[in-house]
Amino acid sequence: MSELWTYLTESAGWAVLGFVVGYLVGRAARDVHRVAIAITTEDTVPDPQLPAPRRRLLTGQFVLGVVVVLLGVLTVAQGIATNNATRRITECQQAYSNGFADALDARASATTDAQNALDELMKTMSGYLADSPIPPDKVRAAIGDYLAKRAKAETERQQHPYPPPPRDLCK
Repeated sequence: MSELWTYLTESAGWAVLGFVVGYLVGRAARDVHRVAIAITTEDTVPDPQLPAPRRRLLTGQFVLGVVVVLLGVLTVAQGIATNNATRRITECQQAYSNGFADALDARASATTDAQNALDELMKTMSGYLADSPIPPDKVRAAIGDYLAKRAKAETERQQHPYPPPPRDLCK
């Protein structure tokens, strides 16, 4: 939640800064000469050609200010929506990566046990075929051990399947 507040305060700060700069530029762009003529002092005679004070209508500057404020609000809303979507996708990708790593670790561990049993079987078979043979029951035990560890590895792989790919998981 602190990320949301950080984003909102940064966005609000930039929006206020943009509004103030726009307001000041708008004030500077007004017709200063007309304003200067309209100001009278004690020793000047009022000019009959000055326009009469007019009723305050919606000016282009006011409409522009409203548009700028609305754009600021829409930008903040879009930023919040984008931030939420990005966070959701990131969390989904993190869950996928963690699930994949867990499955990979379990499968690798099971395969390592089976590979070690295969190495032992090959050493035993090599000894059986050597000049001083190993008893056949020791060879049968090594083959049985290998087959048991292969079956265990296969069971481990089936118990730890890979998670579905992110294209299916993170929609």
